[in-house]
Amino acid sequence: MSNHLPRTILAVATFLSITVGFTAGTDVGAGTVTGSSTVELVDVPAEFAAATEWATDLFDEAGFDLPPLRYVFHGDTREPCAGRPGLHHRIKGVNVIEICTSKMTPATQVLILHETAHAWIDHAITDERKAAFQQLRGWTYWRNYGAAAWHDNGTEQAAEIIVWGLIDRPMAMIRINQNSCNDLEAGYRALTGRAPLHGFEDAC
Repeated sequence: MSNHLPRTILAVATFLSITVGFTAGTDVGAGTVTGSSTVELVDVPAEFAAATEWATDLFDEAGFDLPPLRYVFHGDTREPCAGRPGLHHRIKGVNVIEICTSKMTPATQVLILHETAHAWIDHAITDERKAAFQQLRGWTYWRNYGAAAWHDNGTEQAAEIIVWGLIDRPMAMIRINQNSCNDLEAGYRALTGRAPLHGFEDAC
């Protein structure tokens, strides 16, 4: 179990009012929050809200502090996600995760965990760890989709490996190369300096 302070959840949802997870001192009406980190849900349906809680809880379990997060649900409109089902970017210091699918499936849960991993990586990975990860994996571009295929970008390899190390179920890593159990564990250790939280080896 994590020793972190409870995460504050600020609901701005039209489909769902979150009434759990608030810490003392939270003023939802004014939009002010307290606690070790905050999660804002914008128009997020209940089953998607549960998936965001599952994803952030895995980071808590691993002892990884997340930055302020805002999850925004768009349904099946792909434009906010640059044509993809999900997208992470930073807006005015907040890590925003756009969700552009209305289907809640195991793959959607992994998508939410993957985009949350991007937020943590951008927040927590030092230049030294990024350099070690590059030396280990051999990628040329950290984030340049015009110059490298999706799976050749260092940031995508990092997010996929963090997903593998945290996820609480076996999952085959077929979206990146160098995906043996040893490759994945070495990448996770290079990024975090720790052993995987789960790191199931029956589906590498």
